[in-house]
Amino acid sequence: MSKQKISIGLVGVANHGNTILNAIMASPNLTLASCFDTNTAAAEQVGRKSGARVASSYDDLVNDPNIEAVALVTPNQLHADQARKAAAAGKHVFVEKPITNSIPDARTMIDTFRQAKLVLMVGHNTRRRLVFRRAKEILNKGMIGKVVALEGNLSRPAGLQPGLPPWKADPKACPLLPMTQLGIHLVDTAEYLVGPVQTVSCVAARIAMPGNVYDTTAAVLQLESGVPFALSSYYVSPDAYYLRIYGTNGLLHCYPTSLRLELTEGGEPKEARDETFQEGAGSYNLQMQEFGDCILHQREPETGGREGLRALAVIEAMTQSVAQSTVVRIADILS
Repeated sequence: MSKQKISIGLVGVANHGNTILNAIMASPNLTLASCFDTNTAAAEQVGRKSGARVASSYDDLVNDPNIEAVALVTPNQLHADQARKAAAAGKHVFVEKPITNSIPDARTMIDTFRQAKLVLMVGHNTRRRLVFRRAKEILNKGMIGKVVALEGNLSRPAGLQPGLPPWKADPKACPLLPMTQLGIHLVDTAEYLVGPVQTVSCVAARIAMPGNVYDTTAAVLQLESGVPFALSSYYVSPDAYYLRIYGTNGLLHCYPTSLRLELTEGGEPKEARDETFQEGAGSYNLQMQEFGDCILHQREPETGGREGLRALAVIEAMTQSVAQSTVVRIADILS
C-alpha cells in the first residue's frame, strides 16, 4: 500500500459520478488509477482527462492489482454484488448511499468487510456540510435549550425532467423513490445531530410521474429521545432543502448554505443571528479525503456500515409503513 496516496478505481463517472470524480481528484491522499462506466464515451473522456486506465468491465477494474480501493457510484441494486466482488479482490470500498437495497445484503456487506479488515464507507455526505457541522456546535452548546422537534424537506423535480435513469423510476430497484434518493440524507443528518430514530409512520402517493411509482412521500419519525421529526420528500415539486430544529429556547433553520438562529427567552423573541457558508463541493471533498485517511491510518469512517445500515433501516421502515398503514419500529427492521 502507498504511504502517501491510495490508488482508487471509480465505477460510475456520469451524473453524480462526476461529483465524486472531482472529489477524488481534489483529495491529496487519493489518485485515480482506473475508471469504468457502462457509458463508454463518458469513461473514455475521464480517462483522457485524468490519465486513468479505462477498464473494459467492472470485473476488469475490481481485479486490477494496481488499485487498492473502489468508489461505487452505481445504481442501488448493484451495490451488494459489486461490494462483494471488491472485498473478494481485497479492495476497500466507498459506496454511495443507500448502502444496499436490503437489510440482509447490508448486514452481509458489513460483516464481509469487517472480517477482511477492509474499510467500508457509505456516501452520506450531507452531515458533513458546513451548515450541519455548525448546527452540531450550536446544539452541543445548548443554545436553543432542549430539542423538542425537527422538521425537514428535501425535494427536487427530477421526476418531471428528462434524463432520469430508468432504475430510479423502478419501484423494485428504488422503492419509495424520493425518500430513498433524497430524504435519506436528512435521516442520517438528524441521527447525527439529535439521535437515533425509533419509530416511523409514512404515507406516499403517486401524483405526477408516469408509471407505478411513489413520487410524493411524507413521514413522521420519532427519535429514541421521544422527539418527533416530520420529514417530506417529493420528486415532482420545485427544489426544497431545509431542516428546522425546534428547542425550548430557540429555533434553528438550516439551509444548504445558510443558517438562522432565533433565540427566545420565556417564549418571547430575544435575538436572531444569520450565518452563511461557502460550501461548493466541500462535503464531497471531505468525504473522499476521509476515505483515504481511513485506509492509510486504519480508522473507521464517520459514515461506515453501521450508519449506512441505520439510514437504510429507516427507509425500509417507511416502505413497510406505507404498505401496511401502520407504525413500524426500527428495532423490528433490524432484528
